[in-house]
Amino acid sequence: MTIGSGEPPDWDVGSPFGGPAAASRGPLRADPSAGREGSLAQMSSATVVPGAPTITTHSPVTVGHTSVARKRGRRARLTLKRIDPWSTLKFSIVYGLVGAAVLVVAVVVLYGVIDAMGVIASLRKFLSDVSDSSSGPGLAAWLSFGRVLIVAIVVGLVNVVLFAAFATLTAFIYNVCTDIVGGVEVTLSERE
Repeated sequence: MTIGSGEPPDWDVGSPFGGPAAASRGPLRADPSAGREGSLAQMSSATVVPGAPTITTHSPVTVGHTSVARKRGRRARLTLKRIDPWSTLKFSIVYGLVGAAVLVVAVVVLYGVIDAMGVIASLRKFLSDVSDSSSGPGLAAWLSFGRVLIVAIVVGLVNVVLFAAFATLTAFIYNVCTDIVGGVEVTLSERE
């Protein structure tokens, strides 16, 4: 089909954002009688209208009997210049609390399993035989569920405080180092 024939082409390659080509022919459409292969052939042989955006393909990919353009992934090189200490502190506190909760749950489950196997009872008997009973309950009292749970909670909370302090201090140190050397470069790319 020629451009000067007076009838609209099967594929509209005009600008979708306005202009005489887009206004006269309307939206992009295909001839339904031509089929998919015929439509792609018509699109590739269409005449480019001046002022219309051009379509460039990088590497064709064959799908069935047709050729479809595959878009290459973009890459960006970024530099991590600064880590906000306040957001690092908030994140590390929440992360530490989750870790403390996991620790407490793990201690409860393990204590239940070990107690069901009879290990706690045999340890209490052994410690009561070894220790002097006149000085009080001794080490056997530390094997009760309540004391083990309290120790796990205290260790978890100490871990939260230490982890938050270490993460915030690390953010401060990183910010000082980036002033000297310029930061860490990261390359990001889109999936293809």
